[in-house]
Amino acid sequence: MIQDDDIPLCIMPDFDDTLRRLSDLLMAYKICRRRTCRWHESCQGGFGPPCYLQQRNLFADAVRYELDEYRNYWTAQRRRAKTRTPWGAS
Repeated sequence: MIQDDDIPLCIMPDFDDTLRRLSDLLMAYKICRRRTCRWHESCQGGFGPPCYLQQRNLFADAVRYELDEYRNYWTAQRRRAKTRTPWGAS
């Protein structure tokens, strides 16, 4: 059992911020009810965040069943970003 003194609350991540980052990882902005999230193509945060409150099953299923697929996708994205030539380079 974890004791209350083992993990100080001041170093734990903010719940809303953690879910916002997970939302970006899962690309939940595509189905978010907030227009600003869809426009910016990333979670713009807020209480919940709204996409999590609306689609809890998406988050649970993604973490439970699809996390390896998301890891592979983002690994490939990082690899592509590293191989791109910088702007203005010949």
